[in-house]
Amino acid sequence: MKTVDKICNLDVTAEAPAAKAHTLRALIIGALAEGKTVIQKPLLGEDQLNVIRCLEGLGVKIKMGSDEIVVEGTGGELTPIAEQLNVGESGVGMNFLSSVSCLSQNPVILTGAKRITERPIGQVVDGLRQLGCSIEYLSEEGFPPIRIAGGGIGGGQVNMQGSKTSQYFSSIVITSPYSKEPVTINCLDEMTEKPYLDISLGIMEQFGIKAKNDNYKIMTVPQGKYQGQTINIEGDYSSASFFFLAAAICQSKITVTNLSKDTRQGDSEFVELMKKMGCEVEQGSRCITVSGRPLKAIEHDMSDIPDLVPPMAVACAFADGVSRLTDIGHLRHKECDRLGVMVSELAKMGVKARCDEDSLSIEGTKDAHGARIDPHNDHRIAMSFAVAGLVTGDQQIENPGCVAKSFPDFWERFEIFHK
Repeated sequence: MKTVDKICNLDVTAEAPAAKAHTLRALIIGALAEGKTVIQKPLLGEDQLNVIRCLEGLGVKIKMGSDEIVVEGTGGELTPIAEQLNVGESGVGMNFLSSVSCLSQNPVILTGAKRITERPIGQVVDGLRQLGCSIEYLSEEGFPPIRIAGGGIGGGQVNMQGSKTSQYFSSIVITSPYSKEPVTINCLDEMTEKPYLDISLGIMEQFGIKAKNDNYKIMTVPQGKYQGQTINIEGDYSSASFFFLAAAICQSKITVTNLSKDTRQGDSEFVELMKKMGCEVEQGSRCITVSGRPLKAIEHDMSDIPDLVPPMAVACAFADGVSRLTDIGHLRHKECDRLGVMVSELAKMGVKARCDEDSLSIEGTKDAHGARIDPHNDHRIAMSFAVAGLVTGDQQIENPGCVAKSFPDFWERFEIFHK
């Protein structure tokens, strides 16, 4: 249990941690590349550590230091030393390694924590089967664990749906250069989380493979091999959002450094959303300052920025009026049912909220109070409600260690608000 008191320090400068999505993609692409890859200033959260262990199980040699990770590339020829790979609670790990494991010379079983076995994987498995890969469900159809026969990826046309997540497309796009025939991936509906596909394509290009993306409907991937690189991981806008949230709801001033102005991260939109709600925003070359002001309600399509829904919902709880966050039905399949959990935990604080299948509505109040919050093992919910506690005081967060999934030293950095 972690208790959060009211904010003391109203003028704060903090450094954004390394980007979660970039670190994971650099690890996987580096493992497939020819030659050595050096990942500088990576994030070493639970997801990254689980993916590293899985890659090592596939025979990849990885050396971790305090400020860098060195990956000895395999050239796409994976010789596993383990029969089973456990991704823990990493959804990205499960989706991406489903494709990577198809390049294995021997069969492997891919599994994870209980919540992972409840998250659908049917789209990426079906897509890989269309490319000639042999994959078997070991329990419930459409869900992990799965047995992957290995032996390579054939190639050809793939038809998939992207309404739940773009991770399915990133997974297959990243491994497609190693297919026996060229690969074209067709999205049959409207893809959500598009910026994450942009990140995948951008890092692929850094490693020497440029795929074509036609309006998120048709993705064409050339054959080839990635070349090992030295890559510096940029700061994470998703993690920075919690500091900006503090500025907004505490009406304080927060500067976050280590943020790239020319980022592909969709979550950089958070500062614009705070600006629309009434905050002042100042953009520097490598930093952003948010100064909180009285907040007004907002309505916004969050389909491409789902990780921002928990902090946005907390911002809306302290805004004047009723806010609505839309096109987020896919959040029911994340670390928890994020829509239902946000409603239940906001209610504990005296905040009225409701959700339907695709949206979340929050009625702002000046009477929110501290409560005992169950984040349902969801790192982003835990961090969002911790920030809410800076306003209310006496906020208790159960299972505070769940933040290690994406922000291992969150609580240490969070103390800056009480100095």
